[in-house]
Amino acid sequence: MYADLLESDLHRMPDDVTTQPKSRLKVIAEESQRLSRLIGNVLTMARQQRQTLTLKPQTAIVDDVIRDVLRQFEPALSRCEITASFEAAAGEPVSIDVDVVEQILVNLFSNVEKYAASGGVLQVASSQTGETTTITVSDGGPGIPARHHEAIFQPFYRSSDRLVDVAGTGIGLSIARELAQLHGGDVRLVDSETGACFEVTLKIV
Repeated sequence: MYADLLESDLHRMPDDVTTQPKSRLKVIAEESQRLSRLIGNVLTMARQQRQTLTLKPQTAIVDDVIRDVLRQFEPALSRCEITASFEAAAGEPVSIDVDVVEQILVNLFSNVEKYAASGGVLQVASSQTGETTTITVSDGGPGIPARHHEAIFQPFYRSSDRLVDVAGTGIGLSIARELAQLHGGDVRLVDSETGACFEVTLKIV
């Protein structure tokens, strides 16, 4: 909140004296959001282990949820020079747990930001058939070797532990799959010509 207030204050000041502070403030805001996402994952895992994680359904439009999460990631994607596109086809109101869907998307988008920025693209598509909503999240990065395709969904699993690689907790994909399964669906890594493509399925709750 105070970062937002400071940004508002800086916008009322001359540009020639605020360029560097604005740049530093942008980093503070992005890292705060990253930390918030990490805390959310840890809390979700704790609730899973205590078997207290339950759905809180409400009527919502999946495409609107996707757009909201994409907006959250705009600064980070811009910094990484990643161009995002969205093919929206899930515009019918359905009963979903919005927080669960958001956390699934946040974890998938975070992976693109951290591991596939070199590809320069984030492609999201949605569709609805009966009681099932499908969301695909694709990137143009280096992809994931076939030998890691199932292991990446294990908690704390990382395909590489080299110090030069991007730091991560190794719980994002595990949590995304657990949440999707709680929502009657799943998260799968599907074949793609380039990069990685994750398919999320969700059932009406």
